[in-house]
Order: sequence, then structure tokens, then C-alpha cells
Amino acid sequence: MSFTTKDTKLYREDEKSGHRRLRPEQREALAKNYLPEPPSRERSSSRAKTQSHFGVRRLVKAQIYTLLYLFVHAIFSLYIRIRSGYRAVSSRVVSILRHHYNSPEYIARDVATLPRLPNHLSIILTLENGGKGDALEKLVNEVSEVAAWCAAAGIPTLSVYEKTGVLKRYMSQTHRSVCQRLKVWFGKHQVPSLALFARGAPAIRSHHRQGLDLILVSEDDGREAMVDLTRVLTEMVQKEKIAADDITADVIDNELSEAVMREPDLLISFEPYVDLQGYPPWVIRLTEIYCAPDNQGVGYQLFLQALRKFAQATFKLGK
Repeated sequence: MSFTTKDTKLYREDEKSGHRRLRPEQREALAKNYLPEPPSRERSSSRAKTQSHFGVRRLVKAQIYTLLYLFVHAIFSLYIRIRSGYRAVSSRVVSILRHHYNSPEYIARDVATLPRLPNHLSIILTLENGGKGDALEKLVNEVSEVAAWCAAAGIPTLSVYEKTGVLKRYMSQTHRSVCQRLKVWFGKHQVPSLALFARGAPAIRSHHRQGLDLILVSEDDGREAMVDLTRVLTEMVQKEKIAADDITADVIDNELSEAVMREPDLLISFEPYVDLQGYPPWVIRLTEIYCAPDNQGVGYQLFLQALRKFAQATFKLGK
């Protein structure tokens, strides 16, 4: 409520006179007409009751939301456990009923009906427990097992990606282990040849005839290959051996393919989710990537499922 003209004039005259025209009681009476009424006890008590009701409602809502969250979480956890158990049991039953028995003929029969097989298969393996205990031995056994599957299926090239690059430090042991596994599978006189490659290391070959090419790849191959290629191209441009305009995406792609490996047709991750773990990105632009939820460990059934999915895949590369 604003002051009236009369009261405004009276207040200003009192202010000009140094508050000597009006007594304190008169100034209080003048201001009292424009002050809001003090709240009554009934109104304050009703407001307190309303606030208390709102506090109880908020508490009840919070409890309801918490119970709803726990209920949904329990249902989802139960579903995940049932799904994991079902897939583990079904995978175990299938692996028993359709075991390969270390026989190339069984694997050849499984892939005989597939219209297409990858020429270059790549897998991602993990060194467990930080390399402690028998982790390295288990990793080498997994490489040997998958190499035998590829040789039996007729896949000419297998690349194994392991993030730390520990296999590169044991290339001769890895080559020996894979050769022994191939002898167990194919026999001494029919064992396919094996050529083991790694960037920055000499190749190890068992025979000069055509067989299985095994490539070891690690996380360092991605960064170091790009740095080395950049350094070489820069020096060639500075020495005027090539022009800067000659460096195209195709040139870089070809150089990286020769330095590390060519692009794989199929990449299998044996983890329950796709985890590339630093896999070189430029070599998997058009690669078919496969993994199975709830999977644990390297298994032949997952290998066979990936080959079937690859055979059914449609590749649209554009113009």
C-alpha cells in the first residue's frame, strides 16, 4: 500500500525540519497505517501443520522411490543371473554334444556348409592376473588352440592381439607350442606349415610351403607404427624424395598394412562385451566384430558361431 498525498507531504516536512515537527508517537502512528498485519496464532499453527504434512509426503515419496528402485534392481539382477546360467548350461551341453575331439575332420564338417569364410581372422586375448602364475602358459595354449581351429577350417591367416605384447617376447616358445598342437591335430606327416610374424622381429617359419600365417599384435603396434610412419614420411618430404601432395590416405593405409598387418575380415572378442583394449583402429574399419554376451573364456562354439555370423553378414561398402 503506497502513502497518500497528505501523509507523504507531512512526512517530508517533518524530515526537512530534522524530525522536530512530529513527535515519535505521531511518526509511529503514521507508519503503522501502512505496515502489514502481524500473523495470528491460528494462521501460524495452520502453516506449521501444512509444512509438517509436506515433510511427511516427501519422506513417503522417497521411501516409495527407494523401494521401486530396489525392486527393479532385483528383477534385473535375477534376469541377468538366469540368462547367464541358461547360456552357460546350454553352451556346455552343446560343447559336449558337438565336441571337435581334436579332429580336423569334425571342424571341416562344421564349416563345410558355410558359404563364406574369412581369409584373415583376428582374435583378442587377455593376459590374466597380470601375468602371474600360469597366466602366460594359459595364453599360449589359447593361441595354439585357436590356431589349430583356423588350420582345420581352412583360414590362412590368424592375428592375435594381446595388449601387453608379452607373446612377442616369447616368439620361439609360442611357435614351438603351436607347432606341437598342430602335430597333435593333424599328425606328424600332414601337419600344416606355420609362419609366425611380429612387427620389429624376424619371422619364424617351420616350412617354406603355404600354411597358416600367425601374426602377433600388441597395443604398441598402433602408436609406434603411426609415429614411425610419420617420421619416415617427414624425412622423405624434407629430402624431396616425395612431394607432400603425394601422401594420401591410401598411401598411409598401405604403409600401415605392410608395417603391422592387413585388415582382418573378422574380429572375435572372447569377452562378454566388445572390448578392443587399444586394438589398432585403422585396420578394423570394415571388419566384422563378434562377441557373445555372458561368454567366459576361449571356446570352440563361440568360434563356430562367429564364422556362421560372418557367413550370413551382408557387406555394403558403397560406391
